[in-house]
Amino acid sequence: MVAYTFDNLPASEEDIDFSDLERKFAVPEQEETLENVVVVDNLPIIEQSKIEKLTGALQKNVFKNAGKFKANGVHMPLADVEGKSKTKGYAFIEFETAQQAQAAVRLGNGFPLERSRRLQVNPFMDVERYTEVEDEYRAPPAEPFIDHGHLKSWLGDEFARDQFATHVGNNVGVHWNETAQAAELITSRDNWTGTRVQWSPQGSYMCTFHRPGLALWGGPEFKKLMRVVHPFITHAEFSPSEQYLVTFSSEPISTEAVDKMLGADEQHQNPFTADDEGHSVCIWNVRTGTLMRSFALPMNKDGTPVKTTWPQFKWSPSEKYFARMTHGSSISIYEAPSMALLDKKSMKVAGIQDFSWCPRVLEDARTGAVRPEMLAYWTPEEGNLPARVTLMAVPSREVVRTKNLFSVFSASLHWHPSGKMMCVRVQRYTKSKKSRFTNLEIFRTGERDVPVDVVELTDSAVAFDWEPTCDNYRFAILHTDDPTPPPTNANGIAMSAVKTNVSFYAFERKGKLVKKEGYTLLKTLPNKTTTSLKWSPHGRHIVLATMRTVTTCTLEFYDADFDQAAATKTGNPGDAISLLESAEHYNITELEWDPSGRYVVTSASAWRQLADTGYIVWDFKGQQLQKIDTEDFKQFLWRPRPQSLLSEEQKQKIRKDFKSYSRFFDEQDERRLHAADAELMSQRRRLVSEWETWRTQVAELLATETDAALAAGYKLPIAADSEDFVVEEIVEEIIEEKEEFI
Repeated sequence: MVAYTFDNLPASEEDIDFSDLERKFAVPEQEETLENVVVVDNLPIIEQSKIEKLTGALQKNVFKNAGKFKANGVHMPLADVEGKSKTKGYAFIEFETAQQAQAAVRLGNGFPLERSRRLQVNPFMDVERYTEVEDEYRAPPAEPFIDHGHLKSWLGDEFARDQFATHVGNNVGVHWNETAQAAELITSRDNWTGTRVQWSPQGSYMCTFHRPGLALWGGPEFKKLMRVVHPFITHAEFSPSEQYLVTFSSEPISTEAVDKMLGADEQHQNPFTADDEGHSVCIWNVRTGTLMRSFALPMNKDGTPVKTTWPQFKWSPSEKYFARMTHGSSISIYEAPSMALLDKKSMKVAGIQDFSWCPRVLEDARTGAVRPEMLAYWTPEEGNLPARVTLMAVPSREVVRTKNLFSVFSASLHWHPSGKMMCVRVQRYTKSKKSRFTNLEIFRTGERDVPVDVVELTDSAVAFDWEPTCDNYRFAILHTDDPTPPPTNANGIAMSAVKTNVSFYAFERKGKLVKKEGYTLLKTLPNKTTTSLKWSPHGRHIVLATMRTVTTCTLEFYDADFDQAAATKTGNPGDAISLLESAEHYNITELEWDPSGRYVVTSASAWRQLADTGYIVWDFKGQQLQKIDTEDFKQFLWRPRPQSLLSEEQKQKIRKDFKSYSRFFDEQDERRLHAADAELMSQRRRLVSEWETWRTQVAELLATETDAALAAGYKLPIAADSEDFVVEEIVEEIIEEKEEFI
């Protein structure tokens, strides 16, 4: 505004210049939008007088977590029905923001307002989008079929070999494992992965991790099958049957950042929408590569992330359900493939510390009917309430069994692979609370009413491992009388080496010689420094390893059924447990059995240390077969196999005729070994033949050039002395040496 004085006052108010004030205090014009409006269908038809009550119910019960309605933001069209003004069964609801409207669609669509009435909630702007759809249907162009080969082709190998992947430096290789010779390389590529590699649980896919996301490879030639766009992925986990893939990134999703990373030409491959903004966990359909749903990390009331562990979601064996825990407060169970929260609400469980699904769908022992899937969880003591272990059926949420526990320091859940037993390893305080001891609460989940057996230890259990076979539900446990036992990591490995004992237990059923059924101690191996127990995937054989320690690095290979004669003589099955071999692997960091249970690999990874990296292949008896020392070695991963399709009767028949099968495969291995030797000899003969041919060619060339030189007048040099001479060499040999001290 121009500065006015008495000398230059304007003649009237219209002559005053307000342009500078208008620019300074201008209010930007807001574009009219209906993004904050939703359409709610399938509402009950009610009289006009009840609209206010229904509006309150929608705000309180359905859209409470979405946001508040705008003032006078609910409109329900009316119609005259038999002289009464009634609603038409749908409503337009206006929220304060578009984000609240999006949340309302997510929370309200499918909401069970009544037992037989589910709401249908859609954005109002979808109406305009649907009106622009052409009347004539046009089929999308068919994508050409690409044959990637059979995803399980390696199972048809003539020699029933297993495959493994290695990650060394920037190179990733896939190999065939051989019995008596070097592994056969299948394929090898530099910079195949950005960080690490991972197999799917049934071995169909190999995952590689990259900055933009994750890639799946498979088939005989390991072609790229699918790419998952999720920047900065750090973790990935498949569902049991490989139908779904869960990915996690520490960087929350930003659609703008993903578009920028993909570039203008590939922005159409961005799978995320505004609904995914800020989320960190994604679930994908492995077969189609489509994003099923994304999830945000649970948050505390103060806005900080809740303590979480990986995997974020745990799957039921049927893949119908998956769940995650909000530490200390609740379990959220979701349904697949809808990805919707079961019963539209999480289950409040105060203080929950851990949960785990039963790994198999069980059948009723009497009727053979399929039983509901089960989930187990435990809660600590709080006030006068004891700690508790609970078994719950899903989806009914019916409690199958509970067990109260007292003086609990911690607990961990260990399911037997058959799902018919579950061990709860309970760390308890002594009366003085200066030390701890362990009880094993073993739930017989495969039996009616789920009886519980208790194994009491006088010291603290450090690690626990079930034998995978189901004959007598045998297990091994690592325990120590150290007052402060070392903690274990997610893989069940003790974080430090202390003086420990290893004990074996087995379940005995009631019979003529057994008056009371339950678990009995078979054998204890004292004075060990073991930090890890690893049973063979087919049972019987176990490796006791001291891993990830600086002082010791021992391996002990045991056969739990070796000396049956001694067991029969004494009547104690534990006397059959025998040490087959002891060995060492300096700086060992990992140990893994192959799927057949015939080979064990121990490795030293550069991710944990810089010196003496590489791996060693052992047989189940502890005999070293190969030792590969290589710099910057990172990973060794056996390729998993799917479960056998043979019935128990067929397996029993094979075990009965095992000697004939063994003879056949021994002969086959012998032929392959001789063939390898013959190939080696043939290669050597070929090299000698090539060398002799080269010498002949060089001699002929020399003779030709010499003749040409002589014809041109060149004279050959004459040797200084062409006479023969004799060289004498004196060799002294000590026949006897004697020392005397005076």
